[in-house]
Amino acid sequence: MKKHLLKAATAAAVAAGVALPLLIAGPASSNTPAERPAAASSSATTVYIVEVNDTEATKEAVTRRANEVIATNGGVLRRVYHSASQAFSVSLTPEQVTSYYKDTRVDSITSDRVYRVAGKQQAVRKLDAGATGVAALGGGVQTSPPSWGLDRVDQRDLPLNNTYRFSSTGAGVDAYIVDTGVRVGHQEFMGGRAQGVYDAIRQAPGGASDCNGHGTASAATAAGLWSGVAKGATVKSVRAFGCDGTGTLEHIMSAVDWITANADGPSVVNLGFSGEPGSVLDLQLYQMTNKGIAYTAAAGNGDSSGNGIESCETTPARQTTAITVAATDRSDRRPAWSNYGYCVHLFAPGTDITTAGALSNSSYVRLTGTSAATAEVTGAAALYLAAHPEATPVELDEALIAAATKDHVLNPGTDSRNLLLYTGPTGTTSGRADR
Repeated sequence: MKKHLLKAATAAAVAAGVALPLLIAGPASSNTPAERPAAASSSATTVYIVEVNDTEATKEAVTRRANEVIATNGGVLRRVYHSASQAFSVSLTPEQVTSYYKDTRVDSITSDRVYRVAGKQQAVRKLDAGATGVAALGGGVQTSPPSWGLDRVDQRDLPLNNTYRFSSTGAGVDAYIVDTGVRVGHQEFMGGRAQGVYDAIRQAPGGASDCNGHGTASAATAAGLWSGVAKGATVKSVRAFGCDGTGTLEHIMSAVDWITANADGPSVVNLGFSGEPGSVLDLQLYQMTNKGIAYTAAAGNGDSSGNGIESCETTPARQTTAITVAATDRSDRRPAWSNYGYCVHLFAPGTDITTAGALSNSSYVRLTGTSAATAEVTGAAALYLAAHPEATPVELDEALIAAATKDHVLNPGTDSRNLLLYTGPTGTTSGRADR
């Protein structure tokens, strides 16, 4: 209960413009404001994210403030964030961290940390795309869809009927995939619907290739021509994760900063990763939604033993503005590994979801994890935004919740809302629920 109240109080403080207390966070835990960093070698440096106050939301202003703080306290400037938060990354020694702690221009100091994509892939045989039943996008019916998840989300009850019906394709909506990159030439994105727009690791244009596969799989699950929920949405790849499926807080914040500055028109951001709580990223995402950009977030795939945990204990799932998604299997049961709890907004299919692979332009994999479920909700969000392009992130979230199928998820977990994604008639595209 305490963490739920803290979550609400944090959001209220941000909304009211109240400064949060200075935090020194270590890589494995968040210390109280009164604590000092642990002792370490005086010559060793660690990357930190430093939030500054009383600074305009421009790159020039934040850079100037960062240089002022560094001139006083030391450190080596690495990156600047200005659009969704006013912060910078810097390499610091323990002594320098202590000095930053005393600087009144600094709101928070957080050590860099690692997040991991929330899905695993298994290769499948080459898919005969012509046999998957999309004769024309305007037809609105796909017979024998490659993914059972598509078959499930357009109907209220089991058994599956081997059909995916859609009244919209999500055309005109941008789906930003913050992940390992996207193989934009894959047949799922024919016609140039996928673009690599930014590589947050290199801080340069990019994201049009994928050495891991998770980003391609997620993008196709959301918006692939055969495998996707929103078959006409535009995929915009923002690479923040490496070939091993991990990404640092520093890189992820660069991705969010870039999207906040550059997204134009109806958009939804797909965050198919999970990790330890990180207030600096939580607050950055909060500010992104304040600028009208919605995002979906993976609830996470459990602890190191493979057991689901409370999603409020992870980032980005715990943020109040996230459309947080947990997974179900073919029997509408939450797998034991899927996180659950108060922060979950929706469930969606998340086991053995057939989708695009990154090995070739015609390769396919089965994706399992809350990231697969999240990508389906991203597609559903695109369907809604295509019909309601002026909808706010809150209105989008409320519409998806209102349309969801109620009380069908088996073993949803303590405090979870028992709501299963629904995109069928009177569902996502209308924002109304018939059940």
